[in-house]
Parts: sequence; C-alpha cells; structure tokens
Amino acid sequence: MTGPDINRLFARAVADHAAGALAAAVTGYLHVIALRPLEPAPLVNLAMARQAVGDIVGALAACRRAVAVDPRSAEALNGLAAALAELGHPAEATGPLRRSITLRPDNAEAYNNLGNCLNTIQQHADAGLFFRCAVVLAPAQAEPYNNLGATLTGCGLSAEALLPLGRALTIRPANPQAENNLGNALIESDRIDPAIAAFRRAVAQWPDFTDAWINLGGALMDRGDIAAAIAACRQAAIRRPDAASAYNNLGNALKIAGRLEAADRAFRHGLGCRPDDAEIHFNHAAVLLKRGDFRAGWAEYEWRRKTPQSPFRQLRLPQAEWDGAPPAGRRIMLYAEQGLGDALQFCRFAETVAARGGRVILRVYPSLVRLLASLPGVVQVVSTEAPLPEFDLHLPLMSVPAVLGLDVDAIARRLPYLSPALADLAPWRDRLARLAGVKVGLAWSGDPRPQDRDAHLLDRRRSLTLAHFAELADIPGLSLVSLQKGQPAAQARTPPSGMMLFDAAEWIDDFADTAALLANLDLVISVDTSVAHLAGALGKPVWILSRFDGCWRWLEDRDDSPWYPTARLYRQAAPGDWPPVVRRLAGDLRRWCADRARPSQHAVTEQSSGQKNCRIEWRTEDERETL
Repeated sequence: MTGPDINRLFARAVADHAAGALAAAVTGYLHVIALRPLEPAPLVNLAMARQAVGDIVGALAACRRAVAVDPRSAEALNGLAAALAELGHPAEATGPLRRSITLRPDNAEAYNNLGNCLNTIQQHADAGLFFRCAVVLAPAQAEPYNNLGATLTGCGLSAEALLPLGRALTIRPANPQAENNLGNALIESDRIDPAIAAFRRAVAQWPDFTDAWINLGGALMDRGDIAAAIAACRQAAIRRPDAASAYNNLGNALKIAGRLEAADRAFRHGLGCRPDDAEIHFNHAAVLLKRGDFRAGWAEYEWRRKTPQSPFRQLRLPQAEWDGAPPAGRRIMLYAEQGLGDALQFCRFAETVAARGGRVILRVYPSLVRLLASLPGVVQVVSTEAPLPEFDLHLPLMSVPAVLGLDVDAIARRLPYLSPALADLAPWRDRLARLAGVKVGLAWSGDPRPQDRDAHLLDRRRSLTLAHFAELADIPGLSLVSLQKGQPAAQARTPPSGMMLFDAAEWIDDFADTAALLANLDLVISVDTSVAHLAGALGKPVWILSRFDGCWRWLEDRDDSPWYPTARLYRQAAPGDWPPVVRRLAGDLRRWCADRARPSQHAVTEQSSGQKNCRIEWRTEDERETL
C-alpha cells in the first residue's frame, strides 16, 4: 500500500474516532500501525480509542510502544501517564508527565494531569503549583480552576479557594463538581448556608452525585437541621449502597437525633462496606458507650488512634505498650491524649493500675500537673511540654478501661479521687468570705477552639452565654462565682442586671487553683466542660447542662452519672433549646438555696458554771456532720 493510501486509511480511522465509531477506529489504527510501526501518532490515537472503550490495559500497551518509538513525543507521554493513573499508578504517572512538560511547556493539560496525580499521592502543595500553571496557560478552561480550588481547600486555604472555584463556575455554570468543591470551601470558611446552597445545586444538576449528597448531609448537620441531614445521607446511601462515608454521616446524624439503635445499624453497615475505616469505628464507639455497652464500646474506641486527627501520629514511643499483664513494679507512663476534661475523668485509673503492681507516671497538660500530684497511686507527674521521663511501658489514659476490661460498675469505685492542697484553701476562703448566702460556681461555656472546626461546632452546641442565666439573678440568698476561663470569661464584666457575680479568673493559674476554689463553694453549675469533671472528681455537688446530643460519657435517659455520683444532669429536650433547661435549673436552685437558708432544727445549748450560754445552729444536716 502506497503512502497516500496509508494516509487515507489513517484519516478514515481518525474520522471514525471523532464520530464515536470506536471499534472501527481501533481496527483502522491497527491497520495503519501494521503498515507504519515506527510512527507514534497512530499508536497514541489507538491508546485514546482503547481508553474510550474501557480497555485501559490495551491503551497502556499502545502508549508504551509509542514512547519506545519516539521518547520525545509529548502526546505519547501524556497518554502513558493517563493510562497509568487510571490503572491506579499515579506516582508512576508523574514521571512521564514531567517529561512531557519539559518537551511542551505550553501544554496546560499535562500540568493539570500532573496536579491530579500529585493530589492522589498526597503532595497537595506541589499539585497546587501545577494547577496554577494550568490556569495561566488555559484561562478559558474550567477544569484547572476547579482542581486548583479543591486543592487549596484541602491545604487549609479555603478563603483563597473561593476565587478559582468562582471562576470555574463562571466559565461553565452547569458544573456540579465545581459546586461541590465550592460547598466544601464554604464549609471550611464557616459559611454554612451558602455551602448548603452550593451542594443543593450540585445534586440538582447531577442527582446521582453521591459525594455531594454526603457533603450536603454534613453541612445540614452543622446547621442543626438534623431531619434534612438524615434525608440527604439516605439519598447518598440509596444511590451508592457501598458508600461507607454515606453511612458514616447517616450514623452521625441519627446519633445527634438521639436514634441510637438506627445509628448503630448505620455504622455497622458502613463498616461492612469498609471494615478498616477508623473514623466509622470511632463514631460507632460513641453510640455503644452512650448505650452503656462499655466492653464493646472500649474496643471500638481504640480505633481513635488511627483517625487522621489522632495525636498518636506525633507521639512515637520505642517502649512497649502495656497490655494489662501484671506490671511487676515496672514504670508505666499513662499519658493524656485529648481534652482537659478527658484527662480529669480518666486519671482516676492511675490508682487501678498502681493496685495491679505498676509504678504509675502521669504525663498530662501543664495546667494539670500540680493538681494531679495528689492523685493516689502516682509516683511522678510530668508535663506534656517537658522531656519524656524514664519509663518501661506506656498507655494512653483513655485506653486503660479497654486494657483492663472495665465495665460501668467498675468506673466509680473510689470517689473523690482528687483533692486540693491544704495550703491553697485558705486564700480562697478569705476571698469568698465577703459573699453572702450560698456560694455557687458557674461555668457557662467551653473552649470555642476556632482553629479546630469539628471541636468549634461541638462547642456551639454545648456552650451558653452568661445572659442565658439572667433568671438566676433574682434568687434570694445566692452569690454566684464565675469559674469561666478563656474568651467567654469577658462576659463576667457585664453580668445580667441584678446578678451578684464574683469574678475569680484573675486568681486562677491552673487546675490546682480551681480545685481549691471549688472546695470553698457549696455547688458548681457547669456546661459539659473540664470544670464539671473537676467538680465530680472532687466529690463536689455539680449540676451539668448537657446538650441534646450529649456526650457518650453521660449515657442516655438518666439525670445522674456513674462517673460522678455527686452530679446531676440537666438535658436539652430539643437541639439548641436551652431556655427550658435553664428555667428548670433555676427552679431547682431556688428551692436548694431556700433549703440552705432555712433555720436548722438542730440546736445545741450548753450551760456550765461561770460561762455564758453557747448556741450553735447548723444550716444543713450535711454541714452539721462536716463540722
């Protein structure tokens, strides 16, 4: 066959390819290749046709041959990289793409494809650089802008991501992928309502877009629209029954709604799809623990170590982890891993470990060091900011129940387990002496932690403002003491009208100071934060305001706690609805203060020769027994 005939055959194959007649195009390309085996163009086109019909392995073979024929063919290198990426070898694909860019520095598609491969192998910063090159070279194409925006969001630059995503949607308004990425950027920028609108546009344009349904469900949860969140997550699960993330979000939404059995089923289904998903296991643990299934719950809770946010990724210890075997006098370092309240709650188990023969070293946050030095069973307390001490074995504090197989009956055997230093008590007694009546400590807010989005959203659900407690101002015989720290403590400077509030913040440097203050109070009222745990650990009466989707540690459907026998729970009846909770608490506090102020029935009159009569009145039975 002559040269012109071969050219016509190639042109016909190209025309078939363009018309979608892919089988005919493949046949034509193979014929041309047989006649001209050393030309890269037919091989590259053959690869593209085979890729279009799903024959990725065939496409890869054609591209490898094209590169062997002409190592300087940018098109062949791009095709080779595309096939490698689609077959799940993105790292291997980066080499051909880099060579292609060297040969053709103006090829925006190669920059875009290289950015995608780098994203897949978690090299997000480098990916962003190549997407920036792509948008410069192809400013009229939406895809590089979309990819750049998604990458910036993944790098924590959500505000910067909004511009390229907006540009992608200007170029191609009907673009569900860009709408979904825009929604993610808006969520990370804490703009929940516009994010929900973006996700809704994405699923309206592409009803089977599972990821957008999942993200919509998450955004609706963030807004507190739990019923709509459940519906969105169900839409995702219907469209992709194997989508573990859909069931994870569904389980979380059902858990917030208080439907724990349904949440349990959702998490189990998600784990059936992806058995090693640490996040689903961790979320499932909260359901099991909240239902009181401690043994199964502790086992699931261990998966927290493998979640992306786990602090264990930074702390790598060469010593062996304690597995519960008799320690025979070896030094066991138990270390804090999550919040201050968690450390205060779980440090109780130091004595349990010591009773089994371990010499316990506690590694905790600096503000806890001085207080926990008094903890029974502990031989040393070190700060997380200090060098690691010498030890033989180690274990996270919150893993002790799992290792020892502790159930709900074993968690409160010794209370109180913390006590203030005697030397710290007198200064607080002097400061509070001028306060009349019953002295009640108040902590109305947790730590907002704006740098941690998940923690920040949870804090919104658990925290109140001082203004919520305005009706406590007219309770006779009550003096309130602010226990609040952090940014919300500023509200103590302008309390509600008529409220007698003593601000103790300036004298509190650490939890040892707080413990001494609490010991001088009659009662503590707190939202679910570290102050509540400290009061419980001290054996101080504490009333805890708990959000509707209360933490697993408070279990469900009860107003007491096995963790802290002196605690009383005040639970929301509906998400975000604090006023009825505060009204109920205020009524109880009014009666409690009245009982404390009522003259005691107990009086003692002693007479003796040469002495005046001495009369002692006890305000309460508890006080009489104490004195």
